[in-house]
Amino acid sequence: MLVHGTGAMLICPALYLELFQSVEDYYQRSFVSTAIRLMRFIAVIIALTLPSVYIALSTFHPEMIPSILLLAIINTREGIPFPALIEAIIMLFFFELMREAGVRMPKPVGQAVSIVGALIIGEAAIQAGIASPIMVVVVALTGISSFAIPQYNLATAYRILQFPLMFLAATLGGFGIMVGLLLILLHLSSLRSLGVPYLAPFAPLRPQKLRDAFIRVPIRYLLESPRNRKKHQFPHTSDEK
Repeated sequence: MLVHGTGAMLICPALYLELFQSVEDYYQRSFVSTAIRLMRFIAVIIALTLPSVYIALSTFHPEMIPSILLLAIINTREGIPFPALIEAIIMLFFFELMREAGVRMPKPVGQAVSIVGALIIGEAAIQAGIASPIMVVVVALTGISSFAIPQYNLATAYRILQFPLMFLAATLGGFGIMVGLLLILLHLSSLRSLGVPYLAPFAPLRPQKLRDAFIRVPIRYLLESPRNRKKHQFPHTSDEK
């Protein structure tokens, strides 16, 4: 889709899997692109669930944490006036605030403000006893993982979904996280982009299209003749009509 007066172009239909793909994936060897793409999927899981998993483990399931690590977490949280949920919300809020300030400011100044501001505020929060070091690490890993998502809009959606998952983790523990993830999956399964299922080729399953999903096979295996391409199209597309 091309719009007069804009320099952007939209490729339709937009599928969930394509939001994890980047142009650079097709300029490198297949095993390099596959490794980078798998890192992106892992980064998405970390960006979405790490704060809620920490809250659930520290609040409801401390027996699942190794004893040495549990003692370290207890020592770092000694004297913190807020529960894990409030602490995570405060730290994530200020992290997102610094990120937005860095985006709106001029590029050289914005990067410096984001990095230096995060370091200074994180260190000051630890010394003031407002936040624990482990929470600063969790928030930092969550923010870094969200930067690994190629599409900014998708990263924004995951940043918003962190907060409902944290509330579910603080109220129901691990069960709440599973309920939240199930609701997200059901919502994604119900979406369609110009008539095409949003989760294609996973739902419905199209094994032939999985060559460019979690892994990226060599380019010679991605190319196919128009006859084979028509055979694997979705039945509701305009070509088969």
